[in-house]
Amino acid sequence: MPQFILNILMYINPRANHQYTFKTLVINLVFLIRMVSMYKKILVAVDSSDTSKLALKESIKLAKEGGSTLRVVYVMDVFNIYPEAEYMSYKDMQKSLQHEGEMILDAAKKSLKSSGVSYGQHLINTSARNPRIAEAIAADADKWKADLIVVGTHGRRGFSHLLLGSVAESIVRLATKPVLLMRGKSK
Repeated sequence: MPQFILNILMYINPRANHQYTFKTLVINLVFLIRMVSMYKKILVAVDSSDTSKLALKESIKLAKEGGSTLRVVYVMDVFNIYPEAEYMSYKDMQKSLQHEGEMILDAAKKSLKSSGVSYGQHLINTSARNPRIAEAIAADADKWKADLIVVGTHGRRGFSHLLLGSVAESIVRLATKPVLLMRGKSK
């Protein structure tokens, strides 16, 4: 048996006694192939935060290692704009949110192009069906058939968590896919 295969098998199961039968060899190789190709479609949610940049960086790393495709999403929270508010027109606010989302996705595109990974981008609108950002991300992951969701989290606690909530925490609760949380430095 070639030495590189034995090295791989020892990495998978270091307690093995080197007496591999054909059956155990096949089982271990199938396990290795599944492990390497586990996350073929990775959805990463971005915004303007530093933790979002960490999430994008980690998802690019995972995609390179596994030959995965990335889907970078930004959610425009248009459902929570109140059309009756007097601060500016509803349409202007929608345009402003869309412009912000496009700028964030363009910034992500620069990192993605230089990485060489396969990717797509999507600007998501909240809606009556998915009125919260977390619901929109979880629904998009299901629709796209993502294998993994990557999102940044601030790790807020106490009163600030109570006031601001956590989109990442909501995604973990709602998603039917595995979620990788990238936490930034605590302040």
